[in-house]
Amino acid sequence: MSSRASAFLDRFRATELVGSPLHLFAEDPDGFGAATAEMPEAFAHAIDVASARSTGSAADLVSGSFASAACDKSGTIQVADTRFLAWLQGPDPLSAVVRGIRPDKPQVSMIADDATGRPIALAAGSRAITRNWPLDAAVRTALDTNRADYAVIAFKPGETGWQRAGQAFGLAPSETRLTAALARIGDLKQASVAVGMTYETARTTIGGILKKTGSRRQTDLVRAMVRLAAGDLCAPDSVATLFAELFGLTISQAQLARALAFGATRDQAADLIGVSVNRAKSDLKAAFTACGVANAVDLSRIVAEVDVLAGLATACHVEITIGDAHAEPLQLIQRGWADGKISVSDFGPRGAIPVLITNSSLMGRSISPRLVATLQREGFRPISFDRAGFGLTDAIDANPWTTASRDVECLLDALGIDRALILSRGGSHAVMATAAALPARIAGGVMLAPDSPARFDGRRRGMIGHGRALLFDNAFVVESFAKLLGRRSSSQQIEKLLRGSISGSAIDLAVLDDPAERNALIRASRQAAMTQTGFVREILAMPKADPQALPDASNWTLMHGGASPMYRYHEVCDFWRATLPGVREVCIPEGGHYLHVTHANEVASALQGCAI
Repeated sequence: MSSRASAFLDRFRATELVGSPLHLFAEDPDGFGAATAEMPEAFAHAIDVASARSTGSAADLVSGSFASAACDKSGTIQVADTRFLAWLQGPDPLSAVVRGIRPDKPQVSMIADDATGRPIALAAGSRAITRNWPLDAAVRTALDTNRADYAVIAFKPGETGWQRAGQAFGLAPSETRLTAALARIGDLKQASVAVGMTYETARTTIGGILKKTGSRRQTDLVRAMVRLAAGDLCAPDSVATLFAELFGLTISQAQLARALAFGATRDQAADLIGVSVNRAKSDLKAAFTACGVANAVDLSRIVAEVDVLAGLATACHVEITIGDAHAEPLQLIQRGWADGKISVSDFGPRGAIPVLITNSSLMGRSISPRLVATLQREGFRPISFDRAGFGLTDAIDANPWTTASRDVECLLDALGIDRALILSRGGSHAVMATAAALPARIAGGVMLAPDSPARFDGRRRGMIGHGRALLFDNAFVVESFAKLLGRRSSSQQIEKLLRGSISGSAIDLAVLDDPAERNALIRASRQAAMTQTGFVREILAMPKADPQALPDASNWTLMHGGASPMYRYHEVCDFWRATLPGVREVCIPEGGHYLHVTHANEVASALQGCAI
């Protein structure tokens, strides 16, 4: 065992106690490589410990969907924003919220004295814990000047949040207003009055909304809309236990309530949890009473609120980005072949040539604004999407490559697209599986520096090479490593990793110096880090089989940068020529890793050479 390996591991352990250790991979790639090669089991254990220290992932929130206040240790409000005061009319409710709170851990609580008497969820924490929360400026100042001890935040979607949720499902404004009223009020008849509809019209409208959104019931619809109105975030794995503790329920009762909120009937929930129908009936009655709600729709709102605030409270890093001008359009498309939805960003215009943009296992659907503008100018319709288990696309317990092809078929059908091209920035296994499975739908495309089977990667040097060695040579560490990426990565840490991966490449570093491009790359990384299921399944599946060969690839182009710090085409060219017979090969000598940004015109030109 070398001193470099031991020193890196010691530094990793010390750093993860006080912050994220991810930047060490970029700062000391040789130490990273030594620890991987010489101490894989000890390194894996250290990663396990580091990943378990946090239960949350990154969160990107919608501005205007939260209300906040600052209080002292007794719960007396010192300052609050107007939305918080308007929502929580009546006696000061915060003493119960902050009772027993720890300075190093946030707390999610329930109270029942909002303006309507309906229970709502709150989260509270100290100044250190809440430094990234979406707090009102006056609330933040009260904490920073020690006029208050704790911040308290309530989740109350505003117009921007509801619009974002409605747009994601392709709802008309009137449909969004009705669904938002249903979520707020919990009863369709009262919601119809609130929006000026007759009850019969509201029933018909909701029926159409259920079909549009792929929701099984009003409960599922409300939960999904409330979640989207918050932003991009995931509840921690322990949220069912938290829900049980908040309301004094058993775990079985909490699981039944959550199953109901996800669209199950009472009998289906009973079967899912493994209890009798009679037991489920009595347990759900207890859950309704404990939660202070009268119907399943209102229960689903409570479930969604707890999920959102638990996700916020445990998030490793929080940013307010969704709803901003640079955010990508979002749609959620119901799978036709399995449960769950697919998250898609369709940049339009509708009449242009559709190009599906795929990403690596470390990136989500967010893409370069320069690439989008270039493709649109050249007559293309860029469409980016998250594969299963990434971002907001639901995971599927199946072969990831088969899942990818079936999801692509679903989104093409949903968008009314007969044939499309692919622009691949990674995920070559998924791309080849899709092209082979859908020859009538995928006309061809461009693959930028396609990833190849690990056995062809002789680099095992630098941060990326050592990362490949760690994951492909030590399958037992993949899940923990994925959790580490998801749970301990702030935007600053992600930027350090991105810069470390392209160290020495001036043309690529210039991309990260562009704020718009840097934000797109960081956001894509945060989307991928939201859930680790997709990353784990793809990394574990890659060594088991090569990307699928095509019988004729004459409508495909392989493009790479001759100066890329991460890619050596001469090492894999024979493999790709055999896998893609007839493929065109293009080298841009001065190009680096981010060809889609630095040479967007050349990428568009290559796509124009593909017949469709």
